[in-house]
Amino acid sequence: MPAEAYSENAQQAIAGARRLLEALVPDARGFCFYDAGRSRCWSSLADSLADTDEIDAFVAALPREFVDGDEAGRLWRRTRLESGIELLAVAGCGESAAGVLVAVLAEAGGQAAGFEFESLADSLSSAVELISESLALGGRIADLARDYDELDKELKLVYEVDAKIHTTAHSHSGLAQLVGQSGRFLGIAYSVLLMPSKRIRISATHSSWKNVNRKVLDRYLVDHMLPKLDGKRTPTVFEIPPVEGSNSEADQGYQTLLCPFTDRHGNVNGVLALLGRVSKKPFTNSHRRFMTHIQRKVEYVIKQSFDPMTGLMNRAGFEAQMRESWKSLASAWDAHQLIYMDLDNLQLVNDSFGRDAGDAVIKRFARLIEDDLPKSAAVSCLSGDDFCVLLTHATEVQALDFARRIRSQSDKLRYLKGDQSLQVTVSIGIAQCCHQMGDPGRALKTARMACQSAKDHGRDRIEVYDEHNQSMIRRHDDIQLVAQIQKALDADGFVLLAQPIESLDGDRERPRFEILLRMADSDGKSVSRLALFSAAERYQLMPQIDRWVISATTAMLAKHLPAVHSRNAVFSINLSGQSLSDDDILAFIETEIRQASIPASALGFEVTESAAVSNLKNAQQLIDALRRRGCKISLDDFGAGLSSFAYLKNFHVDTLKIDGSFIRDIAENRISESMVAAITQVAKVMELETVAEYVENEATRKRVREIGVNFAQGHAIGRPQRLEDVLEALGSQPLYSMA
Repeated sequence: MPAEAYSENAQQAIAGARRLLEALVPDARGFCFYDAGRSRCWSSLADSLADTDEIDAFVAALPREFVDGDEAGRLWRRTRLESGIELLAVAGCGESAAGVLVAVLAEAGGQAAGFEFESLADSLSSAVELISESLALGGRIADLARDYDELDKELKLVYEVDAKIHTTAHSHSGLAQLVGQSGRFLGIAYSVLLMPSKRIRISATHSSWKNVNRKVLDRYLVDHMLPKLDGKRTPTVFEIPPVEGSNSEADQGYQTLLCPFTDRHGNVNGVLALLGRVSKKPFTNSHRRFMTHIQRKVEYVIKQSFDPMTGLMNRAGFEAQMRESWKSLASAWDAHQLIYMDLDNLQLVNDSFGRDAGDAVIKRFARLIEDDLPKSAAVSCLSGDDFCVLLTHATEVQALDFARRIRSQSDKLRYLKGDQSLQVTVSIGIAQCCHQMGDPGRALKTARMACQSAKDHGRDRIEVYDEHNQSMIRRHDDIQLVAQIQKALDADGFVLLAQPIESLDGDRERPRFEILLRMADSDGKSVSRLALFSAAERYQLMPQIDRWVISATTAMLAKHLPAVHSRNAVFSINLSGQSLSDDDILAFIETEIRQASIPASALGFEVTESAAVSNLKNAQQLIDALRRRGCKISLDDFGAGLSSFAYLKNFHVDTLKIDGSFIRDIAENRISESMVAAITQVAKVMELETVAEYVENEATRKRVREIGVNFAQGHAIGRPQRLEDVLEALGSQPLYSMA
């Protein structure tokens, strides 16, 4: 126990026993208590009673064995001082001879001789025992209080570290928090986290070691200390001996506390090292306990920030690293470079040889990148077979040089199994990360767009992002639009329109409509159909959109079922090529029709010729199943393909919708007129109906009727209107008034 704490504890213990002392020896003039160091820490004597300095000298002159002997606690001594003060000293008050109790019996000329000293000693023994127990208990309480204070400080730091780790970005920023906080809390001269396999080196240095060669220390830790951690899992203390003849602070000998980190195979692959306490005091069990917690937090951050298969930084860690590096850009001309890489043909490896084979190629590529990676660079396995390298403060030329070196080694990615092999190549996109980009996240998007452009243009190539490249601009617009499409899907943000399809032979008994989809952007402006479906198709959202349209249409028809029944109307919904490949789309359509309680004959479905041809088997199976249930099927954009007539015999449809490119100029172009006439003649032979799309004027309408086309659709027939308005009009007025 510290002297100050002991003195306070002794004062409280003796003061608490004062009444007992005075009751046991009522004739005593006062009492003094001295600690084991012979210092007076309590007295009940009045200042005028005696010269306390003489009593202090008496106690100081007591032989060592009087206080420290085996009989401490039972020893007593009667003494008359030169001034005539008569004393009775009892030693051993407290655990391990905690002090000396002095009873002042009489002053000069007093009657101290009448005291029975043995009986006095016996009487005082109970007080001595009480004082001893009070001192011991007070000492334990003081120790517990000190331990509590240390634990409280430790817990506060633990909570502070937890809060910062869970709110700060992952990777280097979180690890730097852990290294710096733990080093400051324990008063460490040099703290460093070293994980060579992950290219991690994060350190914090006390000012007393600011001139120490830290690279030498790091090499010493990796070369000499890491091997000593084999088989260890918890923080361990090592003694570092002094270096003879050296004046360096780091060569004077110190303790180091090493926290090992292991890979999934149990091999030590890193260490958090705390070298030397500034106070020179040794590490304690409390320190090791605290660092066990920090060790777990480091493991947590690494797990959150690194890909378990390749050991490379994952997307979360890489994006955090990008944000940190962004802050280091010194000027408008300074720039980092992002190199986005995607492995080609990896799915073919998985399909041919299994997932393990694909994983082996991914890990091989990760090692290939690491072997050639500059010291100032960071690499990430973003997801699956997508990788990205951040070259800090680099030029486009340097990025191209690195990308070419990686691509030139793609022969190392060939997968061999027996006499079979598959060559895996890499498509690479490069983009600049600078202040002009406005945000580091945008730089990553543009690098990915450049990589996708490389894949679109033949794969196994390198492309640099060019904001003037129209294909990249369109892809960038698609990316921005995807989020809005998803939001519209989640919040029913689309609008359904219906455009009339007019019978050209005067039959108005069964009105027909095509369901059209529209969407507004975040500013409320209508998104063009071309942009909407370009983004949706590129990012595989068409099946979700088709399902939304089917569900919303059937629900709307169910609300106006009497009008649909009375007019025997048909509403045609477009199905995308992606939905033709959806094995569950038929079951979904059947469920929606059943739940809406509408007749299947009220629904039609339009499939483009190109989508049907590219999904020949699935398309025909779906078409046949829907027709058996009573739905009408149209083959849309017919005639656009070079082999339209050859494929037509493979599809059992009800209607051919002639491609609009032949209709727009049919009144002036004899070739278009001939094509429409030929399609119409074939349709009649096959007993199919025909629809002319894009009928925009009366001349076109008249010409397609003369050729024998059955139906027309376009602005000359009727503009698209809200589906709900069309359904309300169906039940209240003649169809022709809606055109």
